Amino acid sequence: MSRQQDSGFSIGPLVLTPKQDEFCYYEDMTETELRQVLENIIYSNLLLRLENDIFERYLARRNPESLQTIAQILETAKRVQKIAPQHSRTSPVISTSGSLVNVRDKDSASVTSVTPSRHVTPSLLTARAPTEGTKSVRLQFHQLQLQPFFLNRRITYMHRIEMVNTEIWELQKKLEKFEQTFIKKKIYLRAQMEENQISIHAILKTREEFEENVVQKGVDSITGKIPAEKFIRFIEDSLKVVDIITEQIRLKMATIKCQIRKVKLQLKHRKELGEALRVIDFEQLNVENQICVQNIDEKNQSLLEMKRIVGRYNIILSKYKEKMDGLMLTMNEIRNKIVSKKQEIVKLQSEQIAIKNEIEKEENQLKSIMELINNFEVPSVIDSIKLRVKLQELQRIHKRLSRQQEIQRITLKSRK
Repeated sequence: MSRQQDSGFSIGPLVLTPKQDEFCYYEDMTETELRQVLENIIYSNLLLRLENDIFERYLARRNPESLQTIAQILETAKRVQKIAPQHSRTSPVISTSGSLVNVRDKDSASVTSVTPSRHVTPSLLTARAPTEGTKSVRLQFHQLQLQPFFLNRRITYMHRIEMVNTEIWELQKKLEKFEQTFIKKKIYLRAQMEENQISIHAILKTREEFEENVVQKGVDSITGKIPAEKFIRFIEDSLKVVDIITEQIRLKMATIKCQIRKVKLQLKHRKELGEALRVIDFEQLNVENQICVQNIDEKNQSLLEMKRIVGRYNIILSKYKEKMDGLMLTMNEIRNKIVSKKQEIVKLQSEQIAIKNEIEKEENQLKSIMELINNFEVPSVIDSIKLRVKLQELQRIHKRLSRQQEIQRITLKSRK
């Protein structure tokens, strides 16, 4: 036991100067004893890790700046560990009661450590790293001089238990907070999934109705295309259904908010009066919930019945709308025919007036010719030749004027 106590100088889990007798002591042990010692060391290291974790958590909450100091102390301990093996042959053995180690060079570096056993974290450690110009390192051990000073500054078991209980309480609070956050997030994600499923179902249903009513049945038999009126009517009907559902959801949300407000007021009133919740309150609440569920089921049944009625009348309305669309198409065709016939009548009337004018002209010419025939006297040959020439000239003029008239008529028709 004394060899275990005087085995070496430890800074945390680091052993600086193990004594040669320690190895001799391990060589005398059997394999079973060595395995048992190894298990004990592993178990003690596990406990020390847990203890250090508790201390770090406690310091991180209470005094975060001390963690930086501890990190600097550990760095200094590693540097001292590199220096100490050079003097391991001349280093004395440190007892379990604690000691003071001074490592000095030109810059006067020092390390102080108190160890209750071989593998205990030091309660006080201060050092300065040696410089490049270090030539000598002196290790001075003062065993019983500062022992009461360091024993008074160790963490007592009561303080350790208090720190552990505090950290357990903090972890429980964090765990409860995490559970509440997780439950809220789970409820939110479940509601979002249900909302997405309802949206997908509604989209698929709308798609089927669109393909059935617009794509398949809405194609015009004459043009082979879908009229814009049917597409617009389908969109308007869908928007009306969405508005109705939105209004129902809004009313339902308003009802639920009113119920929540009433329950909060009741709880506040009971809290002000100092009343506590009893079993009968929960039973009454369950009865009210059952009544509300029955009312909701009845309302849902009536809503489904109304939806069936609305669907049936929508089908009838769509049939009448289709008939009305057919009649409107027929009426539009008849109107177009009437307009075209009126235009033809106007053209015929204008042609009739022109023909009447031509007939009057021809009648006047005929009268003049008849008068000429009646009053005709055989002229001389020269006069007859002159008249024939004049007649031919008049015929050419007549042909030219008739051609011009025909050209003007064709031009007038093309402009109309």
